Amino acid sequence: MPITATDMAHIKPVGELTTMYLKKCGYSVEKIDSWTSETRLLHDLGLCGDDILDEFKILQDEFGVDLSDFEFKEYFPSELSKDACVISVHRLLHMVGLHKIADCAYKKVVGRTCSKYAEVSFGMIESTLRQKRWIPDRSQ
Repeated sequence: MPITATDMAHIKPVGELTTMYLKKCGYSVEKIDSWTSETRLLHDLGLCGDDILDEFKILQDEFGVDLSDFEFKEYFPSELSKDACVISVHRLLHMVGLHKIADCAYKKVVGRTCSKYAEVSFGMIESTLRQKRWIPDRSQ
């Protein structure tokens, strides 16, 4: 279904601080421009395990964010867990061009796996960068 002008009015781009952070993480401008503040790290991008640990380390070390209240296991599966494996296989299928298989897998398994974890969006990352600390989204 195509995005309408009304939909576009509600889509917020990735914030300025988040853009700087994502560049530090090594993402290209083209990739960053394809994401919005609503893009979710695990649920949409499949980021988990050591990849996301490394990126959160950048939040702490280079942006001075206090993540002492961040319960990692609530938001992301650990590197060698079954959940991380399921999510990684889904990402791999997409990367090698097997989109139909990946989409079918998402409907059957990956979506259910991701639903075990609270969401982290780029909008939440922007707020975290502005406040210099993690404030959990209590609405989830």
